Amino acid sequence: MNYRLDFKTQRFAIIGIGETGQSVVDYLHHQKATLVKVFDTREAPAYLDVVNSKVKNIPIHLGVLDYALFLDVDVIVISPGVSIYDEALQLALSHGKIVIGDIELFALAIKDWKSRVIGITGSNGKTTVTTLTGFLLEQLGMKVLVAGNIGNPVLTSYLEIIKSGQIPEIIVLELSSFQLEATYSLNLSAATTLNISPDHLDRYRDLLQYAYVKANIFNNCKVQVLNQDDLLVQAMQRREKKVLWFGLDCNNQFALSSDRSSNTTYLQINSKNFMECTKLGLIGKHNYLNVLSSLALLCAIDIDIWQDQIREALQQFKGLEHRMQKITMHNDVLYIEDSKGTNVGAVIAGVSGLDRPVHLILGGDGKGQDFSPLKNLVKNKCKSVAIIGRDKKLIAKTLNGLELPIEEFVTLPEAVKFCIANAKGGDCVVLSPACASWDMFENYKQRAKVFIDSIYENIN
Repeated sequence: MNYRLDFKTQRFAIIGIGETGQSVVDYLHHQKATLVKVFDTREAPAYLDVVNSKVKNIPIHLGVLDYALFLDVDVIVISPGVSIYDEALQLALSHGKIVIGDIELFALAIKDWKSRVIGITGSNGKTTVTTLTGFLLEQLGMKVLVAGNIGNPVLTSYLEIIKSGQIPEIIVLELSSFQLEATYSLNLSAATTLNISPDHLDRYRDLLQYAYVKANIFNNCKVQVLNQDDLLVQAMQRREKKVLWFGLDCNNQFALSSDRSSNTTYLQINSKNFMECTKLGLIGKHNYLNVLSSLALLCAIDIDIWQDQIREALQQFKGLEHRMQKITMHNDVLYIEDSKGTNVGAVIAGVSGLDRPVHLILGGDGKGQDFSPLKNLVKNKCKSVAIIGRDKKLIAKTLNGLELPIEEFVTLPEAVKFCIANAKGGDCVVLSPACASWDMFENYKQRAKVFIDSIYENIN
């Protein structure tokens, strides 16, 4: 999109009264921009009072968006929860209005910085890879900003940097498809799409549209880091750009290799064994691929990854809360919490990489997903399945016909008790629901807490 932004003359509106919206208000105040209207598609947004106190005497409109209210606006800044495909916003674009997100404002704000910027997106693993990449760089003594779809909104981080005067050497951004919808000017030294699996199909027309939006991350990048094992990611290759490939195949630049004589799996880089996977702090084959992608991103910005500090840091990094986290081992049964496994692809990636039979807890709000890919996973990896939540009937129908115990439950504690009763030594019990949590819980964190509490209630 070709456009011109001028804080002195243009009139701004913000859509979305949340953490991102608040950061945009603060940023526009910093730029002395003219903010004329604030919107939220919800009738009772949680941060209404906070934002109202920041935008005194500026009208706030709640509910369905109406293009007529944009007539006196030049620039509309949308939060990630607001789709650029909304009819009113599409009308605004067709009439020459500028519609951008907070990442775009950040990209324009840092255009004169000498920071190298890494962008990371994908259906699964992006928070792990973003956090790991930032952690590895910090262990090398570099000043790093990790932001985007993780932690503070980017504009909050920007204002903190301006106040401190300490510009980072490297910026690592996690970018969701929602953020990429309205980002045009972000120049990236390296970028990756880790994988594509069905997610947010309640927002996108189909999987191809979702992948198309993800591919926007490569519009202004120097080096692509691509997953050789994912056909939709393969199709994102830009012929004019340098590409680094990662994947399971040992013919890739960043791959896994196995020594059958010693039953050892290695991270392999350019045909050289880099590190035994058992020495990593992360567990599961999907996480080994996450490590490979992070190492590829570092190579893409000319970091020497063969330093001892890198291997030491990979041993220290234990992963993120609520992502395939080991909770405890009791009577040789391993308990794993993956409450942020909120789509089918995440569950398949996480559970298929485990080396134990699984008793799996599924269910919640499926966000319009197709659950059918779970059937083969359950058939090949699971000894029992407990299903909860709004879409439990859909999941049960998908798994119908499999010859293993599969039952539906009203509560998560009941599901945990069922799985523990079925588990034997050498098995694992895993909460990896493939669904959002908000039909039963405040958020995925509360779901995780209930799961963990239920484990200890039953094994003590």
